[in-house]
Amino acid sequence: MSIVSRWQAIIALLLFGTGGAIQAQTGYDDPSGRVGRINHMKGDVSYSPSGEDEWLQAARNRPVISGDRLWTGRGARLELQMGSAAVRLDGQTSFELLDLDDRFAQFQVSQGAVNLTIRRLREQQDFEIATPNLVFTTDVAGRYRIDFEPETQETTVTVWRGRGEVYGDDGNLHIEAGESVRFYGNDLADYDVRNVSHSDSFDRYCLDRDQVLERSVSLRYLDDDVIGYVDLDLHGRWYAERNYGNVWYPNQVANDWAPYRDGHWVWQEPWGWTWVDNAVWGFAPSHYGRWIHLSGRWGWIPGPRNVRPIYAPALVAFVGGRNWSLSVSFGNRSPVGWFPLGPREPYYPSYRASRDYFTRVNVNNTTINTTIINNTYNNYASGQFQTNQVYANRTVQGALTAVPSEVFVNARPVRGAMLALDQRALSTGSLTRMAAIAPSQRSVLGADSAARVRPERQVFDRSVMVRTAPPAEQQSFQDRSQQLQRNPGLVPEPTPRGNTNHSASDENRNVRVLLDSPAMRTDMRESDKPVPERRSLGDPQRPNPQVNPNNPGVDSQRIQAEQQERQRQTDQQEQQRQSEQARQAEQQNRQAEQSRQVEQQNRQAEQARQVEQQNMQAEQARQVEQQNRQAEQQNRQAEQARLIEQQNRDAEQARQAEQQAREAEAQRQSEQRPIKPERDQTPRGKEPRSDRDRAEGEEDEDDDKKDSKGKNPRKDAPRDNASSASPLA
Repeated sequence: MSIVSRWQAIIALLLFGTGGAIQAQTGYDDPSGRVGRINHMKGDVSYSPSGEDEWLQAARNRPVISGDRLWTGRGARLELQMGSAAVRLDGQTSFELLDLDDRFAQFQVSQGAVNLTIRRLREQQDFEIATPNLVFTTDVAGRYRIDFEPETQETTVTVWRGRGEVYGDDGNLHIEAGESVRFYGNDLADYDVRNVSHSDSFDRYCLDRDQVLERSVSLRYLDDDVIGYVDLDLHGRWYAERNYGNVWYPNQVANDWAPYRDGHWVWQEPWGWTWVDNAVWGFAPSHYGRWIHLSGRWGWIPGPRNVRPIYAPALVAFVGGRNWSLSVSFGNRSPVGWFPLGPREPYYPSYRASRDYFTRVNVNNTTINTTIINNTYNNYASGQFQTNQVYANRTVQGALTAVPSEVFVNARPVRGAMLALDQRALSTGSLTRMAAIAPSQRSVLGADSAARVRPERQVFDRSVMVRTAPPAEQQSFQDRSQQLQRNPGLVPEPTPRGNTNHSASDENRNVRVLLDSPAMRTDMRESDKPVPERRSLGDPQRPNPQVNPNNPGVDSQRIQAEQQERQRQTDQQEQQRQSEQARQAEQQNRQAEQSRQVEQQNRQAEQARQVEQQNMQAEQARQVEQQNRQAEQQNRQAEQARLIEQQNRDAEQARQAEQQAREAEAQRQSEQRPIKPERDQTPRGKEPRSDRDRAEGEEDEDDDKKDSKGKNPRKDAPRDNASSASPLA
């Protein structure tokens, strides 16, 4: 390689990493396809991350991985989902996940009560529970409970359904369904059997949670190994979309919401940068499947059903590059950007992975062409990254989220620190395989605050027994911080504390592997292995026979005869006991079968009740909808009547206004017309008479008319001179 090529590779790795260092390590085990997740909790629950001593308040969607520890306060409850199994903790119970991969799950309980419900186990899967004085293992689906009381050093194993094996220092014991066995020591020689019909509040809590998981609607669309499926029921709806199949749409999200926006980033090995979502339903859509933007909203497409899903830390594509950093940076705060992967788009792990894992983490989470997977893995294995890959969600408005690197690395909430990206910033960013940023102490601890309750130191210091040696303890962040700084964003190879032999691992983890006990030894014949004696609590131990030193022969014969008699009686009692146990077991099996049938009938009745209730609700909804339609129709009719009445009033007002306008116009025209003077009827030369003269004249005329008829008494009256004067000739 030339010097220029070397420097180009170094610069690419420092910016965001091309993954060349990923393939530098060989023989590295693939990450687990399973993790744990807190499905439900009540009260104070604390956790301590792998390799750390600090205790923090438990976060619901933070993945629980090997080495993590949990503690429940007084009266608290906790449900942890691990694939198709659920582990539940009673109050004041300790839990440490020793090992978890695709086939094996191992955890320790050094105080309290733990319930394990296994819905279904795949081939070669099994569970192991370690306690201070025994180990319980099972490879059968069922319901189990383990109690350990540190004051009395007693462990109780209860099997409601299924079966299991208990191992101690000197033997092993098979436990069937319907049995509850209490052990009083490490050698399994002292124990008693109790009735499993008794249940307490913790058992009822576990049964209630079992029903919630079994009745989940999302199981119609998802495999039960998808962690967090139960929370999808109440926070979204399923739809069948053409060309995509079943799609889940979340309810009540913000207008500017996008996947991988409401939450924060943490550092978890062996995956590296891991997304922790704030939404109750946010676990499954963040670590399985793909996201699609349809009709203006985001929908989640799960992987194929009935195929084991493979957990991924975050199914996103990162955006970065030198030019993009310069265009959107603020001071020394270089940005980190990402957007969700869409359907049929390959996922590039930022950690080491084999071809098998690379194929499964893609094919089991989305429908994708095998040729694309093969070509993509070849580039991945050679340290190359396809920067010209077309991603559907990259061009969706608002899909890209970016924050300053200090927000990213310190597990701060993303929502309140998003950077505003213009079109230039969107166009200059280049695709990268990973966020090449070295984690900090806060990256490991997460965004959670200090715990309100903490266990006493000796709780997790108690030594426990295991059959399978767990992996070496995770180093603390302080011990490996320099190594993490060398290749930012890459997970270094695990470095165990001390040697990798069992003794070193056992000493560091406070575990004792049962390798040398007679029950575990493979070089012994089965008949030579000790068999524990089953007895009831309080049975006295038989005293050893005393030897007479004066006559050892007689005493020897007598002792031998007594021993033979006792042996005969013991054999007879053992036969009776076995017969009684067989009868009790048969009776318990019948009772268990009856209980199962009753439980099944109750479930069917409950399902029928729910169906009936749903039908009633649907009928009520139909009636309400019909009433709403009728009310809407009445409102429309009333509105139409109101409009008609308003139109009539408007027309009447218009008519009146028009009439008033005509009258006003007529009056105006009449006022403007000129008045003609009356013609004067007075003869020329004469003055017009006054009203009084006219009245008197009219009176005289009337008198003259009467005189002419001979009826005027004034005809002979003397006339004055003026009236009798003759006109001048």
